[in-house]
Amino acid sequence: MKRTLIPVLLLLSLTLSAQNTPSDSLRDVSWRVKERIDTLDEARITALRDRKVARTQTGLMKLDSRKFSRGYAFMGRPDLIKTLQMLPGVGAGSELMSGLYVHGGTGTDNLFLLDGVPLYQVSHLAGLFSSFNTEIIDNLDFYKSGFPARYGGRLSSVVDITTRTGDMHEYHGMFSIGLIDGNIQLEGPILKGRTSFSIALRRSWLDIVTTPVLWYLNRTEGTGEDVDMSYALWDGNAGITHKLDDRNTLALNFYMGRDDLGIGVDDMEEYDMDVVTEWGNILTSLNWKSILSDSIESYVILYHSNSMSRMGMVMDETIENEHISMDAANITRINDFGLKADFDWIPDAVHHMRFGGSYQFHTYDPERYDRMTGFVEDTGFSYDMSEGSRYTGHEPSVYCEDEMSLAEGFRLNAGLRYSIFAVPGKAYHGLEPRVAMSLDITDRISFKASYTEMNQYNHQVASNYMDLPTNTWMPVTESVRPMHSRQAAGGFYFDFPSGMVFNVEGYWKTMDHLLEYTGTNSMFPPLDEWEHSFSEGKGRAYGMEVELAWRTEKTDLSAYYTLSWSERFFDDIHPQWYPDRNDNRHKLTLMASHSLGKGFDVYAAWNWHTGNRFTAYSHVSGDPYYGEQYHYSAPNNARLPAYHRLDIGMNFRRRTPKGNEKVWNLSIYNVYCRMNPFMATIVQEEDGTFKGVGVGIVPIIPTISYSYSF
Repeated sequence: MKRTLIPVLLLLSLTLSAQNTPSDSLRDVSWRVKERIDTLDEARITALRDRKVARTQTGLMKLDSRKFSRGYAFMGRPDLIKTLQMLPGVGAGSELMSGLYVHGGTGTDNLFLLDGVPLYQVSHLAGLFSSFNTEIIDNLDFYKSGFPARYGGRLSSVVDITTRTGDMHEYHGMFSIGLIDGNIQLEGPILKGRTSFSIALRRSWLDIVTTPVLWYLNRTEGTGEDVDMSYALWDGNAGITHKLDDRNTLALNFYMGRDDLGIGVDDMEEYDMDVVTEWGNILTSLNWKSILSDSIESYVILYHSNSMSRMGMVMDETIENEHISMDAANITRINDFGLKADFDWIPDAVHHMRFGGSYQFHTYDPERYDRMTGFVEDTGFSYDMSEGSRYTGHEPSVYCEDEMSLAEGFRLNAGLRYSIFAVPGKAYHGLEPRVAMSLDITDRISFKASYTEMNQYNHQVASNYMDLPTNTWMPVTESVRPMHSRQAAGGFYFDFPSGMVFNVEGYWKTMDHLLEYTGTNSMFPPLDEWEHSFSEGKGRAYGMEVELAWRTEKTDLSAYYTLSWSERFFDDIHPQWYPDRNDNRHKLTLMASHSLGKGFDVYAAWNWHTGNRFTAYSHVSGDPYYGEQYHYSAPNNARLPAYHRLDIGMNFRRRTPKGNEKVWNLSIYNVYCRMNPFMATIVQEEDGTFKGVGVGIVPIIPTISYSYSF
């Protein structure tokens, strides 16, 4: 009888707490419960959903693990960033890539937090997959505007990811295998009721296939040239959670992700060349959560975040009496050491205060070398060019925010963040005011508005738009100032009966001190003078987002529409405002998922948006024999054709007699094989006219995967 009453009493207590405390004051009660409650996770998710209309912040989307399990699976695996790309106000950039261009952002101005720790490399395989294993994600908060004061360091968005803690009482796990990778996840108690573990590992297995295939081809073709290529991505999450007592909990979290790409060509007689590319992250954190009193909780995190990328080439060539040996590499390393303390205080029924501070020590170690030795006609020579430097930065910050219930149906979140970034010879500082308000017009209609300012103290140095390991993060310097943004947003939010939702939100955003690469056409920007290879400018973005959805326990129908403008002004490039590369005027996403019962559910998503922009010359002058001159009216003055595709998928779920679950997933990317232009060029016809030619490279991609949960 007592075991039956515990879940009922807990759910009742949780409901009363949600009604009697200010919005955003709901705590994760799983830290306080002594006994295992089977209904806890479902109750928490339901409570979070009920808070959607009551939240003060604009531009906030909350996703939980069930959203990923029922969403689209690319290459047999749900992908976090590709899920976010579906949302209004978010651009994806190039097809299949893990770009995230939020409210006209640059794609390098998104803050990714994994259990409170910042992450730099957020994708595998040049952006084809994100670095986050969805099997271990508990929930995710995605902010596009209305940023609370507790977040800082990026201009355009915050992606705050929390991973699952291990079950304190029972062992669970799953394994899966997809088109190109496999995955395993385990969790359970170490000391029942006090200590638990959780671990998830993911690895691609393409190299297991390509290595023997290439070995066979090299042996059978008999060309005298061996070609080897291998690629592997892998990542792992691990965590240990220990309850010191009823009020204190320690959690040790670890993450490591890596990509390894190797290409080798061996002529056996004349030359031998190896190209090795690797990149990834290592995160380690120690979290201490403490209930100081009935109204105050503290969260202290000590962490280290490491990001590394390396692209290198080694070659030996011998032709008759000539020999050349080359060794070149581009290496970047970032290390962050941080201490963060956050306090959550509810002094009364009117106020919910959050305050705290952090300190980060950053080191940036870019390095490039190019060495060559050899002899020609018995005469030796050598060449050694290397460049590298170390940049350091100290970044302390403090913040305070107060969620206030000022009157019936009127809430205000006011906050202030102050940060300093000190580099040798210069110290930048900035005040970042944050304010958000919500007014309930009726029980089901609310109006919200927000204003935020953000500073970003590091820049991604890149000579192209691809997420490649050649890109380098650099801090502000004496001559390179921090980026700054201001954003105002507001809208009306309707929550109708029977699961109907209709939201309309608008935003206006300005960005200062943006950088645009203007150096030589090189994959590697010069490290010794990178500060002078970029032009400084500003940007602005504005638009409107509409969400219409109908959500029930079995069915989810959603329609997202975005009308937006994104523009840039760089005086060194063009004397007037011009459209950004990702200035997609219209974007429409239609999504549907439905559970048919008996372990079978289906989903589909149709994406359409106006094409990305590119720079095309407007006319040509000069003589072809003596050199032609190409003239451009403005940057990004041409637009690719509209982009659209349809994705579908289905899950077949079966329960074993022991209660374990088997799932077969079948997904099809780009069902009607729309060859969307990836890039475009201008060609001249025989009659002297010019036309644009688009190049599409991504066809229909069917995938299948299998998973087993126990």
